[in-house]
Amino acid sequence: MDKRLYDDSIILIGPSGAGKTTVAKELKKKTGMPWRNLDSFANELRDTVFRNKNISADDFNYYMLSTFLKKAQQNNLYGIVDFGAGHSVFDDKATFEKVRMMLKPFKNVVLLLPCEDEERALNIMAMRHKSKKKTKDNKNFFESQCNKELATILIYENDRNPSKIADEIILRINERKEQEMERE
Repeated sequence: MDKRLYDDSIILIGPSGAGKTTVAKELKKKTGMPWRNLDSFANELRDTVFRNKNISADDFNYYMLSTFLKKAQQNNLYGIVDFGAGHSVFDDKATFEKVRMMLKPFKNVVLLLPCEDEERALNIMAMRHKSKKKTKDNKNFFESQCNKELATILIYENDRNPSKIADEIILRINERKEQEMERE
């Protein structure tokens, strides 16, 4: 298996409106790595595999993530993966633990948040989405420990543009790699 899948891939997680897709596009420009949007993959599965079936969000997201990651492993599909907001938050602890174990080998799981202040972050994300449901979901996503437990890197936007955020992600990944080389 290609080591790049786990060492170089960048997985972006966070609430809706945190900037995952925008930052993913910047990372693609700066690194030349392929970019995959997990929402697109989830929509394909909903339209084909799960048509007319009622399953829980946790069960669907687990199936979708495990299918996506198996495909990535089998085909050495390293790159940038932009998770949808709800794809990294689970109510069921057992399901979350399985997801945590699937993502554990990935060294660059980046949690993007607008800022440290919860109220301000929620307001920023609400302005980016005019939907009341998204605002309610985002409060749950922001408060969930799932994202914090999955993340290996935490990035606060703090009013920076996507290019600067992408630069920080690349810098932090390179710093981690240098530290690993020094330990060897």
